[in-house]
Amino acid sequence: MFELKKNPREFIIDDMTESRNIESFGRGNRFLNISPENYIKVFCDKMPKKSLIPMILISLMDKDNKIYMTLDEFSETLDYPKTGLSVMFVEYGEKDFLVKIRNGLYMINPLVSYKGSKYERDKLIKEYTKHKDSNELKKRKK
Repeated sequence: MFELKKNPREFIIDDMTESRNIESFGRGNRFLNISPENYIKVFCDKMPKKSLIPMILISLMDKDNKIYMTLDEFSETLDYPKTGLSVMFVEYGEKDFLVKIRNGLYMINPLVSYKGSKYERDKLIKEYTKHKDSNELKKRKK
């Protein structure tokens, strides 16, 4: 009468996975989109400011996934201590969320969030990887 299909579960053990198309109730393939500005508006009074900072950074990035701000400017904009931001940015770099290109210039990992087409995303991934690799080389030399 009823046929039950057994599908093996797939466990993803990667540290980070890429954005993927999702099947949403027979409507075809769709991307999952989140509006950073709306997310921040909804949760600004319900969550600690520290947990909203990654989403705020995503909302500040331009079409090249770059943020042109110094730590002083971030501190003023986010109303958060500069020393705390500095520590967080180091942690975000270790977790592969962002990379510091130079003073006042940061880039968000395009595998986390990006603006534009798939072709532009692929270019951003190459650029991000280049900056990440050069930062790792600088750390090894120290």
